[in-house]
Amino acid sequence: MVDVEELEDGNSITGVDDVVRDVVPGVSDPLHPRKPHKKRSPVWKEFLVTGGSLTIDGKERATCIHCKTATFIADSHYGTKNLHMHLAKCNAYKTSLGRNDRVQVAHSTNRLIHTYLNSQVKTITRNTAKADCLKLHKSLKADLVKIFKNVPERICLTADMWTSCTTEGYLCLTAHYVGASWNLSSKVLNFCNIETPHTGYEMYSVVSGLLKKWNIENKIFFITLDNAASNAKMQDYLRESLDDRGLLLNKGCFFHVRCAARVLNLIVRDGLHMVKHIVRKIRISVKYVKHSESRKKNFKLCATLAAITETKALWLDVPTRWNSTFMMLDRAIMYRAAFKELKNIDSLYKYFSEPDEWDKIEKVRDVLEPFCDITNLFSGRDYPTSNLYFENVWRIVMLLKDMVDGEDSDMRIMGRCMQDKFDKYWLYPDGDDYNTLFAFAMILDPLYNKQTLKYCYEKIFEDDEKASLKVHDVLFKLERLLNDYTTTKNNILAQNPSLPSAKSSNRKRKFDLGNIENEESVCAAPMKSMLDVYLEDGKLDRNVNLNILEFWKVNKSKYGELAHVARDILSVPLTTVASESTFSIGGRILNKWRSSYLPENVDALITSRSWLHGYEVNDEEEEFIGEDVEWNIPT
Repeated sequence: MVDVEELEDGNSITGVDDVVRDVVPGVSDPLHPRKPHKKRSPVWKEFLVTGGSLTIDGKERATCIHCKTATFIADSHYGTKNLHMHLAKCNAYKTSLGRNDRVQVAHSTNRLIHTYLNSQVKTITRNTAKADCLKLHKSLKADLVKIFKNVPERICLTADMWTSCTTEGYLCLTAHYVGASWNLSSKVLNFCNIETPHTGYEMYSVVSGLLKKWNIENKIFFITLDNAASNAKMQDYLRESLDDRGLLLNKGCFFHVRCAARVLNLIVRDGLHMVKHIVRKIRISVKYVKHSESRKKNFKLCATLAAITETKALWLDVPTRWNSTFMMLDRAIMYRAAFKELKNIDSLYKYFSEPDEWDKIEKVRDVLEPFCDITNLFSGRDYPTSNLYFENVWRIVMLLKDMVDGEDSDMRIMGRCMQDKFDKYWLYPDGDDYNTLFAFAMILDPLYNKQTLKYCYEKIFEDDEKASLKVHDVLFKLERLLNDYTTTKNNILAQNPSLPSAKSSNRKRKFDLGNIENEESVCAAPMKSMLDVYLEDGKLDRNVNLNILEFWKVNKSKYGELAHVARDILSVPLTTVASESTFSIGGRILNKWRSSYLPENVDALITSRSWLHGYEVNDEEEEFIGEDVEWNIPT
């Protein structure tokens, strides 16, 4: 024991402290508190440490970042044994560890493969690859901005919406134009994410903002859209906005057209619905044959017995793709005799169509065939399509008239239904005015000219006088559009500060007899317009294989501003196929295995690919998907 007297004789309080520390082990020096040890163990990386100020007892806590439930006192003074023991039995940690191991193995394996192929290859990280892609995208975009700045005339647009596998909405905006070399070009401007709701005004806000970023607001001529109501609203807002600033020709009279391929699709679908009972037997027969390998072999034997040498396989359609229905009917008709043989040797096959039904099936096939051909023609991307519109729409008009006037009751019903849908989308309310812009395109095609247009109107109206008035009206509007081009160019010249402004001159001297001689000379000898000169030259031989853009390129000095009008009208696309082709690329980038890309990265990947390679995609999986579908055969 310590003698009290010895303590009282002590001259230093430090001695007291030393005695206390010796007598009471574990008591810390109050003047020199213990410093906390640094958490050097790697195990701390697997835990989230919470400060003592946030806990009840003032002690730090460490929570497992994997299971987010286990909690321990985060003081290294107590050691890390409990932390290690937890990780040894934490399933969430084991799962994470296995996933990281797999990623590391995959990365290391890739590096080994690259090194094997090229011993001097330098591997890069995914962040480096991403940075390089974005750098390339930025460079390509800057080049495209320069191209648009130098486009001599107007730019047409197509836009369409697409929903990804993550249910996010994307808008694809594509520009179409004829460049200085007179070649038709298409460029995907943006593939941007749009937040819900996808209303007309929301889409207008996005498109308007994109046009400003590309600095092409003053060059927009036309936009082709799908038939959705939101698209119609969007183009209304956009046309009003651009026209208010004087950026559209003819006050936006020629600004919007519906996607012709979609309209054809709606017309045919309504028509097929009216004769579905005729098509149904063929569909069931094809399903029956393709249900098993044994039935396919049996049908092949029937084709041999029927002396059919055709090698094409039967085609099974998808109801949402009417062109596949055309293919199904066309192939089935080839094997008509084989189906008859199948009926004789297979007692289970009970779906054979009777002779009169086969005759109706052939009529339905004959109706669908021109629609399929026209759809493919309108969907071309490597050539102008606007000059092909009027002739082929006229073919549809005459086909529907022939169906309605025919003797077959089923064909009459089908024809009336298709005609009603046609009138809804391709006629104005007065019932006799086809889209004037594409009448312009027919006139500006030297293979057709105004005589062909007049012939088409005569067949449509069955009235020569009405047809003549209609052609006169089209020529008047085309002349007005030509004057608008000339006026626009003159206004640009008038804005040159080195030249006197015509407007200011008129303001200073509104009435002036000094110009009377010029006025009299103009009245005495009116000059022919470039349109008159072009029309007097007449049309070319229809058998000539003509490159229409090359024709206007060669004759641009002869026809002046009319060549610029033709350049813009011929760049108008009839369909939104360009945007829909981009959706095929989008489906490859955003799929169920890769769905976490940021929208801006998706935009960069898709647009860069389009700018580098165009629209060429591998269409192997675009083959008819019905081939691999399991169907339930009715009993």
